Amino acid sequence: MAASNNQASNQTKRSDIAGQLFEAYSALSCCSLGEQLIAEALLPGLRCLLVDMEALGEGHMQEVVSAMVRDYQGRLEARSHTTGSTDDLRATVMSRIKDSNISNIFTRKK
Repeated sequence: MAASNNQASNQTKRSDIAGQLFEAYSALSCCSLGEQLIAEALLPGLRCLLVDMEALGEGHMQEVVSAMVRDYQGRLEARSHTTGSTDDLRATVMSRIKDSNISNIFTRKK
């Protein structure tokens, strides 16, 4: 909807829809959303809304939408860094367990 609104020729309608999209995206910013949803749906829509806000001269809303884009991009970057470091830590721990032959402590003595 945000992408098609960029192409609207009726400026009044475009402004009205952009305002409603702004309200919807503002409400979504308070929700916990998955990484895939943010990357595939939310960020592209927000970027389209930002184009509308720039074209319509909505200075305050433009700043808010721009801040939301930066926030969601930061969330995605933080999650990718966290996931990468968790995987690295897991691999390191498993390697050390394997190297130390710790598995022998769980065998039953005869």
